[in-house]
Parts: sequence; C-alpha cells; structure tokens
Amino acid sequence: MKLKLRSEVKVGIFALITLVFLYWGINFLKGQDLFKRNSTYYATYEEVSGLQKSGSVVVKGFRIGLVSDIIYDPQKSDKIIVEMSIRSKYKIPENSTAKIFSDGLLGGKAIEIEFGPSQMYLHSGDTIRSETDHGMLGFSGSDIEYIKQKAGQLINDLSATLSNINSLVGDNSESINQIFSNIAGMTGTLNNVLASEQGSLRGIISDINELSSTLKNNTGRIDNILGNVEGFTDSLRRADIPALVDNLSGTLKEFNTLLADINAGEGSVGKLLGDDGLYDSLVEASANLARLLEDVKENPQRYINISVFGGNKSK
Repeated sequence: MKLKLRSEVKVGIFALITLVFLYWGINFLKGQDLFKRNSTYYATYEEVSGLQKSGSVVVKGFRIGLVSDIIYDPQKSDKIIVEMSIRSKYKIPENSTAKIFSDGLLGGKAIEIEFGPSQMYLHSGDTIRSETDHGMLGFSGSDIEYIKQKAGQLINDLSATLSNINSLVGDNSESINQIFSNIAGMTGTLNNVLASEQGSLRGIISDINELSSTLKNNTGRIDNILGNVEGFTDSLRRADIPALVDNLSGTLKEFNTLLADINAGEGSVGKLLGDDGLYDSLVEASANLARLLEDVKENPQRYINISVFGGNKSK
C-alpha cells in the first residue's frame, strides 16, 4: 500500500530542503563548511575599523578560517572581542599573533595569524595575542580625515590654477585668435605654394628618381672610381712623402744658391748678365754683323768672284 502525501506536505518538504540548501550555500560563501569541524579562537583589539563578520583569517596569504563574530560590550570591557572560526586541522602555537591588516587597496580588513615557534598549541576557545598593522593601508579615522583635508586643499589649489588660466586666456583671447588666424593663413599660403609648384615638385622628384636610377645603373663605374681613389690614397700612404719633401727642399736650396750667384755676377751667366761692357760689346758686334750682311747683299762682287768661261785665273 503506497503512502500518499498531500500536496501541502510535499510543498513543506521541498521548502525545508530549499532552506537547508540555502543556509548551507550562504555559509559556504561565507567560508563556513558545515561538514567540517572548526575550532573557535578569540582576540581582543582596541579598534577594528573596517573589519567585518565573514572577514578572512589567513596564514601567509592562505585562508584557513573566517571572522565569525565581533563583540563589543562597554559595560564589561573597552576592548573589542573578535571571534574566529578556524579549521581544526590547523594548529595554532601558543605564542602566535593575530594581526588586523588591509586586504587590498579597495577591500576590507582581514586577520593574519603569524605562527610562533612554540611547540605548545592553543585549544578551541583560547585567546590569541592580538596586533594591529598600522601600515600604509591601515588608516585610522583621523588619518582618513587628514587625507581628505589635503585632497580638498589640492582640489582648491587646482581650481584656483584653472581659474587663473581661464582668466589669462580670456584676457588674451584676441591675441590667441590672431595667432591661430596667422597659423591658418600660413597653412593656406603653404597649400597655395604647394599647389602652384606641384609641377616643379613633380619634376624635382622625377629628377631625383632619374639620378637614383643613373647611380644604380652605374654602380660598377662608381665602384671602380672608388677603387681607384682608394688605390691612389693607398699609394700616397705607401709613398715616402718625407723623403720627397726633403729632396724638393734640397733642390729649391740649390736653385736659390744658383740665383744668388747669378745676381752676384759669378759664373758665365752671372758675368753675362752683370757685365755692362760685355753687353755693349755684344750689341756693337751685332750691329757690325748687320752692316756686313747688308754690304754683302748690296755689293756681292766684292766678296764673290765667279768666272763663267774660264777667264783670267789670277786671283
């Protein structure tokens, strides 16, 4: 005989199962595992700004539990009690510390447990020595207020600077507009020049291309020229230039000595050029020779006797 369940009972069972799974899912997202056994530890702090329930409890960055509760009762103590639920497989040495730190720039606070070297371990319900990280990210309320003031002052200064810039631009708007107008005019002029000289530019580019082609076609000749220049420079490098210069210097000295002797009237050439009497004698001899040649031309019978028929043989 089958057991018949009413629809209301089925709905109730389904709702109960849904609630159980919902509760388990929420606790699972919080980091609580209902199927594993956890140990509870406590730590006391002066202030826990930013730390909230379900915050992470980590060791060397690895999550081993969560903050299960935060308790503050000013009638009993001015301390804030933080309850931590940690997986039982992680043993906490007695001289360990629980430090609150900033879990990321935009994240909340978390607790990091630094294990001590003790071989004795805490039991569930014990209190861990507490510590607060006052690093760059662990700002207190006064620090945040100070930063807000500084940020506000910076914004005010920036606003004043922008206002001054706007005033400067407003006072010199005509000059600025004139500058932009001049730039626009220059651009237009440049465009006109480029448009009018477009043919010339094309010709120049064509000549450059032709020159490049010519150079490319005469690469062999250019290489030969460069080779000849290199050979000439190599020959100059191997030549004994100092010896050539010394020989040339010696030759010039001898020539200078010869010119000095000529100027002094020494030697045949020097006497010829320096003796006025010899010059006059040469001039007179030249004149006499000219008169003799003229007389021979006019009176050849005086100097040449020719007998055609064998006449008188007497001289």
